[in-house]
Amino acid sequence: MVNDDVKLLLVSEDPGQAEDIASRVTGMFPQYLHIHPEEVRREIARLQPDIVLLHERKDGSGISLLPLIKREVSDVLIVYLAERRDPILTRDVNRAGAFDILFLPEEINALEDVLNRALKAWQASGGNKETAATFTWGRGQVITFTSGKGGCGRSLLASTLAQTLMLESTAGVLLVDLNLQYGGLETYMGVEGDRNLYDLTPVLQELNDNHIRSVTVVEPHSQVEVLVSPADAEIGEQIGEEHVERLLRAARLYYDYILVDLPTEMTPISCAALEEADRIFYVMTPDAPSFRIFSRVLDLYAKVNIDPTDRLEVLLNRYSKDSELDVKDVQHHFGYPVVGRFQEDTKRIMQAINRGNPLRKSRRERGLSPFVRDVQKLARFLLAQQSGKSAS
Repeated sequence: MVNDDVKLLLVSEDPGQAEDIASRVTGMFPQYLHIHPEEVRREIARLQPDIVLLHERKDGSGISLLPLIKREVSDVLIVYLAERRDPILTRDVNRAGAFDILFLPEEINALEDVLNRALKAWQASGGNKETAATFTWGRGQVITFTSGKGGCGRSLLASTLAQTLMLESTAGVLLVDLNLQYGGLETYMGVEGDRNLYDLTPVLQELNDNHIRSVTVVEPHSQVEVLVSPADAEIGEQIGEEHVERLLRAARLYYDYILVDLPTEMTPISCAALEEADRIFYVMTPDAPSFRIFSRVLDLYAKVNIDPTDRLEVLLNRYSKDSELDVKDVQHHFGYPVVGRFQEDTKRIMQAINRGNPLRKSRRERGLSPFVRDVQKLARFLLAQQSGKSAS
Protein backbone atom coordinates (compact mmCIF):
# COMPACT_ATOMS: atom_id res chain seq x y z
CA MET A 1 0.00 0.00 0.00
CA VAL A 2 1.39 3.40 -1.06
CA ASN A 3 1.04 6.25 1.45
CA ASP A 4 1.57 9.50 -0.42
CA ASP A 5 0.58 11.78 2.48
CA VAL A 6 2.91 10.36 5.10
CA LYS A 7 6.43 11.70 5.56
CA LEU A 8 8.83 8.97 6.65
CA LEU A 9 12.25 10.07 7.87
CA LEU A 10 15.25 7.84 8.53
CA VAL A 11 17.92 9.20 10.87
CA SER A 12 21.07 7.12 10.47
CA GLU A 13 24.83 7.56 10.18
CA ASP A 14 25.29 4.15 8.52
CA PRO A 15 25.09 4.47 4.69
CA GLY A 16 24.79 0.72 4.21
CA GLN A 17 21.92 0.41 6.65
CA ALA A 18 20.24 3.46 5.14
CA GLU A 19 20.44 1.94 1.66
CA ASP A 20 18.93 -1.34 2.88
CA ILE A 21 16.06 0.41 4.68
CA ALA A 22 15.40 2.65 1.68
CA SER A 23 14.98 -0.41 -0.53
CA ARG A 24 12.38 -1.75 1.90
CA VAL A 25 10.28 1.37 2.47
CA THR A 26 10.36 3.69 -0.56
CA GLY A 27 7.64 1.67 -2.26
CA MET A 28 5.35 2.21 0.75
CA PHE A 29 6.32 5.81 1.47
CA PRO A 30 7.14 8.00 -1.56
CA GLN A 31 7.84 10.89 0.82
CA TYR A 32 10.92 9.16 2.25
CA LEU A 33 13.91 11.14 3.47
CA HIS A 34 17.23 10.25 5.08
CA ILE A 35 19.39 12.57 7.19
CA HIS A 36 22.49 12.13 9.33
CA PRO A 37 22.05 12.39 13.13
CA GLU A 38 24.17 15.57 13.14
CA GLU A 39 21.49 17.24 10.97
CA VAL A 40 18.56 16.54 13.31
CA ARG A 41 18.83 19.66 15.47
CA ARG A 42 18.94 21.89 12.41
CA GLU A 43 16.43 20.13 10.15
CA ILE A 44 13.78 18.32 12.20
CA ALA A 45 11.46 21.30 12.76
CA ARG A 46 11.56 22.15 9.06
CA LEU A 47 10.97 18.61 7.83
CA GLN A 48 8.02 17.86 10.18
CA PRO A 49 7.97 14.09 9.56
CA ASP A 50 5.01 11.91 10.55
CA ILE A 51 7.04 8.76 11.24
CA VAL A 52 10.75 8.59 12.12
CA LEU A 53 13.07 5.60 12.01
CA LEU A 54 15.80 6.53 14.49
CA HIS A 55 18.85 4.31 14.06
CA GLU A 56 21.12 3.94 17.08
CA ARG A 57 24.49 5.63 16.67
CA LYS A 58 27.75 3.73 16.98
CA ASP A 59 28.64 5.66 20.13
CA GLY A 60 25.27 4.81 21.70
CA SER A 61 24.06 8.43 21.83
CA GLY A 62 21.11 8.00 19.46
CA ILE A 63 18.57 7.89 22.26
CA SER A 64 19.38 11.51 23.16
CA LEU A 65 17.80 12.55 19.85
CA LEU A 66 14.49 10.90 20.68
CA PRO A 67 13.21 13.55 23.13
CA LEU A 68 14.59 16.30 20.89
CA ILE A 69 12.53 15.03 17.95
CA LYS A 70 9.44 14.64 20.14
CA ARG A 71 9.89 18.17 21.42
CA GLU A 72 10.05 19.65 17.90
CA VAL A 73 7.34 17.44 16.35
CA SER A 74 5.03 16.48 19.19
CA ASP A 75 2.75 14.11 17.24
CA VAL A 76 5.53 12.17 15.49
CA LEU A 77 5.74 8.37 15.83
CA ILE A 78 9.29 7.11 16.36
CA VAL A 79 10.56 3.60 15.75
CA TYR A 80 13.95 3.10 17.39
CA LEU A 81 16.37 0.79 15.57
CA ALA A 82 18.84 -0.62 18.09
CA GLU A 83 22.05 -2.56 17.48
CA ARG A 84 22.13 -4.14 20.93
CA ARG A 85 19.73 -5.82 23.30
CA ASP A 86 19.95 -3.90 26.54
CA PRO A 87 17.13 -3.84 29.11
CA ILE A 88 18.04 -0.33 30.30
CA LEU A 89 18.07 0.96 26.72
CA THR A 90 14.71 -0.70 26.04
CA ARG A 91 13.27 0.85 29.21
CA ASP A 92 14.53 4.31 28.33
CA VAL A 93 13.34 4.13 24.72
CA ASN A 94 9.87 3.14 25.86
CA ARG A 95 9.75 5.80 28.57
CA ALA A 96 10.84 8.43 26.06
CA GLY A 97 7.68 7.72 24.07
CA ALA A 98 8.92 5.65 21.13
CA PHE A 99 6.23 3.80 19.23
CA ASP A 100 8.33 0.64 19.02
CA ILE A 101 11.88 -0.67 19.10
CA LEU A 102 13.48 -3.12 16.67
CA PHE A 103 16.77 -4.94 17.21
CA LEU A 104 18.95 -5.16 14.11
CA PRO A 105 19.84 -7.14 12.14
CA GLU A 106 17.70 -10.05 13.37
CA GLU A 107 14.41 -8.11 13.37
CA ILE A 108 14.83 -6.15 10.14
CA ASN A 109 12.19 -8.28 8.42
CA ALA A 110 9.65 -7.04 10.97
CA LEU A 111 10.13 -3.44 9.80
CA GLU A 112 7.24 -3.50 7.34
CA ASP A 113 4.85 -4.81 9.96
CA VAL A 114 5.91 -2.17 12.49
CA LEU A 115 5.53 0.59 9.90
CA ASN A 116 2.04 -0.63 9.03
CA ARG A 117 1.06 -0.47 12.69
CA ALA A 118 2.59 2.99 13.00
CA LEU A 119 0.67 4.09 9.94
CA LYS A 120 -2.63 2.85 11.41
CA ALA A 121 -1.87 4.68 14.66
CA TRP A 122 -1.10 7.85 12.73
CA GLN A 123 -4.33 7.57 10.73
CA ALA A 124 -6.35 6.88 13.88
CA SER A 125 -5.00 10.05 15.50
CA GLY A 126 -6.25 12.07 12.54
CA GLY A 127 -3.04 14.08 12.65
CA ASN A 128 -4.10 15.70 15.92
CA LYS A 129 -1.33 16.58 18.33
CA GLU A 130 -1.43 14.65 21.56
CA THR A 131 -1.93 16.40 24.87
CA ALA A 132 1.09 15.66 27.01
CA ALA A 133 1.29 15.60 30.75
CA THR A 134 2.74 18.59 32.53
CA PHE A 135 6.11 16.84 32.63
CA THR A 136 6.81 14.30 29.92
CA TRP A 137 9.63 11.83 30.39
CA GLY A 138 12.63 12.56 28.23
CA ARG A 139 11.92 16.23 27.52
CA GLY A 140 13.94 17.96 30.20
CA GLN A 141 14.97 21.58 29.77
CA VAL A 142 18.61 22.59 30.08
CA ILE A 143 18.90 26.09 31.59
CA THR A 144 22.34 27.67 31.86
CA PHE A 145 23.18 30.50 34.27
CA THR A 146 25.94 32.67 32.91
CA SER A 147 27.46 36.12 33.21
CA GLY A 148 30.58 37.93 32.09
CA LYS A 149 30.91 39.60 35.49
CA GLY A 150 31.74 37.83 38.72
CA GLY A 151 29.89 38.52 41.94
CA CYS A 152 26.52 39.13 40.30
CA GLY A 153 24.71 36.36 42.21
CA ARG A 154 24.62 33.79 39.42
CA SER A 155 25.24 30.74 41.63
CA LEU A 156 22.82 31.93 44.30
CA LEU A 157 20.06 32.38 41.74
CA ALA A 158 20.71 28.96 40.18
CA SER A 159 20.65 27.16 43.53
CA THR A 160 17.60 28.98 44.91
CA LEU A 161 15.64 28.45 41.68
CA ALA A 162 16.49 24.74 41.74
CA GLN A 163 15.18 24.42 45.30
CA THR A 164 12.05 26.42 44.50
CA LEU A 165 11.18 24.41 41.38
CA MET A 166 11.35 21.23 43.46
CA LEU A 167 9.25 22.66 46.29
CA GLU A 168 6.63 24.28 44.02
CA SER A 169 5.98 21.32 41.72
CA THR A 170 6.45 17.63 41.00
CA ALA A 171 9.40 18.39 38.74
CA GLY A 172 12.66 16.51 38.94
CA VAL A 173 15.60 18.93 39.10
CA LEU A 174 19.32 18.43 38.61
CA LEU A 175 21.69 21.26 39.57
CA VAL A 176 25.16 21.12 37.96
CA ASP A 177 28.19 23.13 39.07
CA LEU A 178 30.64 23.67 36.18
CA ASN A 179 32.86 26.04 38.15
CA LEU A 180 35.44 23.29 38.05
CA GLN A 181 38.36 24.99 39.80
CA TYR A 182 36.66 26.44 42.88
CA GLY A 183 33.06 25.23 43.00
CA GLY A 184 30.63 27.20 45.12
CA LEU A 185 27.16 25.66 44.87
CA GLU A 186 27.85 23.27 47.74
CA THR A 187 28.10 26.28 50.05
CA TYR A 188 24.75 27.72 48.99
CA MET A 189 23.05 24.32 49.18
CA GLY A 190 24.65 23.22 52.44
CA VAL A 191 25.83 19.90 50.96
CA GLU A 192 29.10 18.05 50.54
CA GLY A 193 29.85 15.53 47.81
CA ASP A 194 32.89 13.34 47.26
CA ARG A 195 32.10 12.50 43.62
CA ASN A 196 31.89 14.74 40.57
CA LEU A 197 31.51 14.86 36.80
CA TYR A 198 34.94 13.36 36.17
CA ASP A 199 33.85 10.15 37.96
CA LEU A 200 31.45 9.50 35.05
CA THR A 201 34.36 9.09 32.62
CA PRO A 202 34.28 5.25 32.51
CA VAL A 203 30.55 5.18 31.65
CA LEU A 204 30.23 8.24 29.40
CA GLN A 205 29.25 6.11 26.41
CA GLU A 206 26.27 4.54 28.19
CA LEU A 207 25.12 7.14 30.72
CA ASN A 208 21.79 6.46 32.43
CA ASP A 209 19.96 7.66 35.52
CA ASN A 210 21.75 5.22 37.82
CA HIS A 211 25.13 6.50 36.71
CA ILE A 212 24.16 10.15 37.18
CA ARG A 213 22.62 9.56 40.61
CA SER A 214 25.75 7.71 41.72
CA VAL A 215 27.70 11.00 41.56
CA THR A 216 25.09 13.47 42.83
CA VAL A 217 24.28 14.51 46.37
CA VAL A 218 20.71 15.29 47.50
CA GLU A 219 19.92 18.55 49.29
CA PRO A 220 17.78 17.24 52.18
CA HIS A 221 15.13 19.98 52.37
CA SER A 222 14.08 20.28 48.72
CA GLN A 223 15.48 16.94 47.47
CA VAL A 224 17.29 18.68 44.63
CA GLU A 225 20.05 16.51 43.17
CA VAL A 226 23.33 18.41 42.99
CA LEU A 227 26.35 17.49 40.90
CA VAL A 228 29.06 19.38 42.76
CA SER A 229 32.28 20.72 41.29
CA PRO A 230 35.53 18.83 41.84
CA ALA A 231 36.87 22.21 43.09
CA ASP A 232 40.25 21.05 41.84
CA ALA A 233 42.08 22.59 38.90
CA GLU A 234 43.97 19.38 38.09
CA ILE A 235 40.79 17.29 37.92
CA GLY A 236 38.96 20.11 36.13
CA GLU A 237 41.48 20.01 33.30
CA GLN A 238 40.56 16.36 32.68
CA ILE A 239 36.88 17.18 32.22
CA GLY A 240 36.18 17.86 28.56
CA GLU A 241 33.36 18.95 26.29
CA GLU A 242 32.27 15.34 25.85
CA HIS A 243 31.62 15.04 29.58
CA VAL A 244 29.28 18.03 29.46
CA GLU A 245 27.52 17.11 26.23
CA ARG A 246 26.83 13.53 27.27
CA LEU A 247 25.76 14.50 30.78
CA LEU A 248 23.24 17.09 29.59
CA ARG A 249 21.85 14.92 26.80
CA ALA A 250 21.41 11.99 29.15
CA ALA A 251 20.00 14.18 31.94
CA ARG A 252 17.23 15.37 29.62
CA LEU A 253 15.87 11.84 29.75
CA TYR A 254 15.53 11.70 33.52
CA TYR A 255 15.00 15.25 34.83
CA ASP A 256 12.47 17.96 33.99
CA TYR A 257 14.91 20.81 34.62
CA ILE A 258 18.70 20.71 34.43
CA LEU A 259 20.13 23.94 35.85
CA VAL A 260 23.78 24.56 35.00
CA ASP A 261 25.93 27.14 36.77
CA LEU A 262 28.70 28.26 34.40
CA PRO A 263 31.99 29.99 35.17
CA THR A 264 32.52 33.61 34.16
CA GLU A 265 35.21 32.67 31.63
CA MET A 266 34.22 31.45 28.17
CA THR A 267 35.82 28.00 28.07
CA PRO A 268 35.20 24.98 25.80
CA ILE A 269 33.17 23.56 28.70
CA SER A 270 30.99 26.70 28.77
CA CYS A 271 30.55 26.63 25.00
CA ALA A 272 29.41 23.00 25.11
CA ALA A 273 26.84 23.78 27.81
CA LEU A 274 25.57 26.88 26.00
CA GLU A 275 25.18 24.90 22.77
CA GLU A 276 23.05 22.32 24.60
CA ALA A 277 20.95 24.91 26.47
CA ASP A 278 17.26 25.43 25.80
CA ARG A 279 17.40 28.68 27.79
CA ILE A 280 20.34 30.92 28.62
CA PHE A 281 19.77 33.00 31.76
CA TYR A 282 22.22 35.90 31.69
CA VAL A 283 22.59 37.35 35.19
CA MET A 284 23.49 41.02 35.56
CA THR A 285 23.22 43.83 38.09
CA PRO A 286 21.71 47.25 37.28
CA ASP A 287 24.96 49.19 36.83
CA ALA A 288 27.06 50.55 33.98
CA PRO A 289 29.93 47.98 34.23
CA SER A 290 27.41 45.13 33.86
CA PHE A 291 25.95 46.80 30.76
CA ARG A 292 29.38 47.17 29.14
CA ILE A 293 30.37 43.60 29.92
CA PHE A 294 27.07 42.25 28.58
CA SER A 295 27.81 43.97 25.25
CA ARG A 296 31.21 42.28 25.14
CA VAL A 297 29.68 38.91 25.98
CA LEU A 298 27.26 39.23 23.06
CA ASP A 299 30.18 40.11 20.76
CA LEU A 300 32.02 37.03 22.00
CA TYR A 301 28.98 34.83 21.35
CA ALA A 302 29.04 35.96 17.73
CA LYS A 303 32.75 35.17 17.43
CA VAL A 304 32.41 31.63 18.83
CA ASN A 305 29.18 30.94 16.90
CA ILE A 306 26.82 30.72 19.87
CA ASP A 307 23.37 31.83 18.73
CA PRO A 308 21.37 33.28 21.64
CA THR A 309 18.30 34.04 19.51
CA ASP A 310 15.08 32.99 21.25
CA ARG A 311 17.13 31.45 24.06
CA LEU A 312 18.78 34.27 25.98
CA GLU A 313 16.83 35.95 28.78
CA VAL A 314 18.09 38.39 31.38
CA LEU A 315 17.87 38.06 35.15
CA LEU A 316 18.36 41.47 36.80
CA ASN A 317 19.75 40.88 40.27
CA ARG A 318 20.29 43.20 43.27
CA TYR A 319 17.65 45.62 42.14
CA SER A 320 16.44 48.35 44.50
CA LYS A 321 14.32 51.46 44.29
CA ASP A 322 17.55 53.47 44.14
CA SER A 323 18.87 51.65 41.06
CA GLU A 324 19.43 54.08 38.21
CA LEU A 325 19.11 51.38 35.55
CA ASP A 326 15.98 49.24 35.20
CA VAL A 327 14.29 46.57 33.11
CA LYS A 328 13.38 49.05 30.38
CA ASP A 329 17.01 50.11 30.05
CA VAL A 330 18.16 46.51 29.57
CA GLN A 331 15.50 45.78 26.98
CA HIS A 332 16.11 49.06 25.17
CA HIS A 333 19.88 48.58 24.93
CA PHE A 334 20.00 44.86 24.18
CA GLY A 335 16.57 43.73 22.97
CA TYR A 336 16.50 40.63 25.18
CA PRO A 337 13.60 40.04 27.58
CA VAL A 338 14.07 40.44 31.33
CA VAL A 339 12.21 37.49 32.87
CA GLY A 340 13.21 38.11 36.48
CA ARG A 341 14.05 41.05 38.72
CA PHE A 342 15.43 40.25 42.17
CA GLN A 343 15.49 42.67 45.05
CA GLU A 344 18.60 43.55 47.00
CA ASP A 345 18.47 41.54 50.24
CA THR A 346 22.10 41.21 51.33
CA LYS A 347 21.60 40.96 55.09
CA ARG A 348 19.18 38.01 55.16
CA ILE A 349 20.96 36.19 52.34
CA MET A 350 24.37 36.44 53.99
CA GLN A 351 22.97 35.29 57.33
CA ALA A 352 21.67 32.11 55.71
CA ILE A 353 24.87 31.47 53.72
CA ASN A 354 27.16 32.05 56.71
CA ARG A 355 25.11 29.57 58.76
CA GLY A 356 25.25 26.98 55.99
CA ASN A 357 21.49 27.12 55.43
CA PRO A 358 19.81 26.94 51.99
CA LEU A 359 17.42 29.80 51.27
CA ARG A 360 14.48 27.43 50.77
CA LYS A 361 13.57 24.64 53.19
CA SER A 362 9.88 23.86 52.75
CA ARG A 363 7.00 24.59 50.43
CA ARG A 364 4.88 26.54 52.91
CA GLU A 365 7.56 28.66 54.51
CA ARG A 366 6.51 31.87 56.17
CA GLY A 367 8.39 35.12 56.08
CA LEU A 368 10.20 34.54 52.81
CA SER A 369 12.73 37.25 52.03
CA PRO A 370 12.04 39.61 49.10
CA PHE A 371 14.79 37.89 47.08
CA VAL A 372 13.27 34.44 47.60
CA ARG A 373 9.80 35.71 46.71
CA ASP A 374 11.20 37.04 43.44
CA VAL A 375 12.81 33.66 42.72
CA GLN A 376 9.45 32.07 43.49
CA LYS A 377 7.85 34.28 40.82
CA LEU A 378 10.41 33.10 38.26
CA ALA A 379 9.82 29.45 39.19
CA ARG A 380 6.07 29.84 38.81
CA PHE A 381 6.59 31.58 35.47
CA LEU A 382 8.63 28.61 34.19
CA LEU A 383 6.12 26.10 35.53
CA ALA A 384 3.21 28.01 33.97
CA GLN A 385 5.01 27.96 30.62
CA GLN A 386 5.44 24.22 30.92
CA SER A 387 1.74 23.78 31.70
CA GLY A 388 0.90 25.90 28.69
CA LYS A 389 3.02 23.70 26.43
CA SER A 390 1.35 20.62 27.80
CA ALA A 391 -2.11 21.97 27.10
CA SER A 392 -1.30 23.04 23.55
